[in-house]
Amino acid sequence: MSDQPFQPSSAPVPPPPSCQEPPPLELVTEKLAFGGQAIARLDRFVYFVDDALPGETVRAVVYKRKKNFAFARAVEILKASPDRVPPTCPWMGRCGGCALRHCAPAAQLRLKRDILVEALHALPAAQALVAPVVPSPHTDDYRNKMVYSFGETLDGELRLGLHRRGSYIHILPADDCLLQSAASREIVRRTVALANRLHIGAFHEIKKTAGLRTLMVREARHTGQRLVELLATADFPGLAEAFSAEMQGLADTVYVSIDHNIRGTPTASDRRLIRGPGYLVETLGGLRFRVGPDTFFQSNTEQAEALFRAVAEEAVRDGSIPAVALDLFTGTGPIALRLASASPATRVYGVESWAPSVEAARLNAAENHIANVSFQVADVNRALPPGLPSHADLVVVDPPRPGLSNAAIDWILRMTPADILYVSCNPSTLARDLATIAAKAPAYVPLAVRPFDLFPHTYHLETLVHLRLVPFS
Repeated sequence: MSDQPFQPSSAPVPPPPSCQEPPPLELVTEKLAFGGQAIARLDRFVYFVDDALPGETVRAVVYKRKKNFAFARAVEILKASPDRVPPTCPWMGRCGGCALRHCAPAAQLRLKRDILVEALHALPAAQALVAPVVPSPHTDDYRNKMVYSFGETLDGELRLGLHRRGSYIHILPADDCLLQSAASREIVRRTVALANRLHIGAFHEIKKTAGLRTLMVREARHTGQRLVELLATADFPGLAEAFSAEMQGLADTVYVSIDHNIRGTPTASDRRLIRGPGYLVETLGGLRFRVGPDTFFQSNTEQAEALFRAVAEEAVRDGSIPAVALDLFTGTGPIALRLASASPATRVYGVESWAPSVEAARLNAAENHIANVSFQVADVNRALPPGLPSHADLVVVDPPRPGLSNAAIDWILRMTPADILYVSCNPSTLARDLATIAAKAPAYVPLAVRPFDLFPHTYHLETLVHLRLVPFS
């Protein structure tokens, strides 16, 4: 395999002799889609164009065609947008890690806001409230967690990094990846050097030959602690001891685990702690949190603090203090614990479907000496979890990308909370759920729509929406 850095003005890589690549098209792009592609139209047909920005004229090659639209890749920029900047990563256009590194940071914020505004087109009251996107304090080195995959080139070179866009077997090296910290980059370099010294190759996703599969690096930005987990598909003699020694001075907790599930998603089915307490401790909003290898924790620590601070602000808007609050999809409890610590008079219930996260949330409550909060394991999207009160003054939801189920919306509305705070990572499902709430309970009106950029150089966006129950007079 040979991977060269992407150059927008260079000719496309020639296809294999057995494939006839369609001739390039000249397209004029209009706007950015949620997904990072620029949208173009030609002869009443829609194209989603990789590596292009709105307002550009590009020469593009179609690589996937559907009935009513197609996906294309920009191979030459004929007229560039004023928002285009030289990408700071040589793998821009090939790596799946960043989609907007060729776009100026200020323009990224504007384009993300445009995506959110368009998603809310059927909800004019909410659309009118969309605030400017809160920028991340840092646009590089901001991720506190990275999971890298191992792979090999055709000539046997071991690689550790991120998947090439659209591929699950081709790996681009991450020793200079700007999403991670300098210490994380050094961990990547040392791991590759160690594997080469020990003559341990990469697990082959097709042949299923034994080898190294992934490396996870987690960092506590405020305490400086690090946790690493090297995942292999076999127990290689001497690997655990050598890896632990290589991580001296770089990681406080070291795992070398075995993945027996070689036909599925990489999973530490036999987790082995080699050194350290098994978790790291991070501080967020003055609270301490235990973060283990499987614990969900927002990947941008500083921006997560800004988001959770905004949730706390909206929870007491106009001076109202809820007596009973629900935090649904609570994870390890950062929102629930913040609400409980801010108001000892508020009783907070956190609900999460992933049992290890609930266990971590309970430990976090004890660690922070917070008694007015409880956590339970339940699937919010299936039915009203047992043990919850019949009424809540405040309900906070922070669902994954698919959003809320109709069942969840129904039982939340039956609680008639005075305020609903919806934290979303997907503008499309956010708009769908807000429309469902508006149809079922039109007395809930939006008070605020506050977007946050937690993932610079990507199309992802977090949004906080505040709904308040305003009974009809």
